[in-house]
Amino acid sequence: MVALLAERPPVAPTKVMASRPKSILGWELVGIPFVVVLGSALHFGFEWSGNWPPMALFAAVNESIWEHLKLAFWPGLLWAAIEQRQLHLEPSAFWAAKGLALLVAPVAIVLIFTTYTAILGENILYLDIGTFVVAVALGQIVSAWALIAGPARQGYRRLGHMLLCGQLVAYSVLTFFPLPFDYFMDARSGILGIPSRME
Repeated sequence: MVALLAERPPVAPTKVMASRPKSILGWELVGIPFVVVLGSALHFGFEWSGNWPPMALFAAVNESIWEHLKLAFWPGLLWAAIEQRQLHLEPSAFWAAKGLALLVAPVAIVLIFTTYTAILGENILYLDIGTFVVAVALGQIVSAWALIAGPARQGYRRLGHMLLCGQLVAYSVLTFFPLPFDYFMDARSGILGIPSRME
């Protein structure tokens, strides 16, 4: 019995991809300019498309805080799909980690934006841009940490999957059916949701 136990191969580590942390970190850092550039383009995507309704799913349709959160989420999700395909990470653990990480940038945008506007009493374009870049960078760094450390326990994986599904549903629905709160309202025009629906 002792001999059998001694010959048993070591248990494989349960981390997502602990053997390739440098590769993961590299991909996450490259993802920062990808998300920033694509997210910035999506800020104007709805207008560029001639207010095409399907584009409203991905692009900002007004100047509300909520619409700007989509600009970090959808490009981040697209980069995650590219990353998973290139790095061949285990899907369940990968998407659980992304479910946690993709929440970071939107939360950071809300916290930074509401804090600085409360202090200054107004929003300033270059600070808005800086907020977006910092939030995306934080999201990608947390994503690298989550993928390297890995939500190995089943409970963490369920939580990550639930967060990812919840974000997908929220960003898919709440542009078309916005809630009557300030975060969903264009502060300049008072519009909720898609402008053409309100006219």
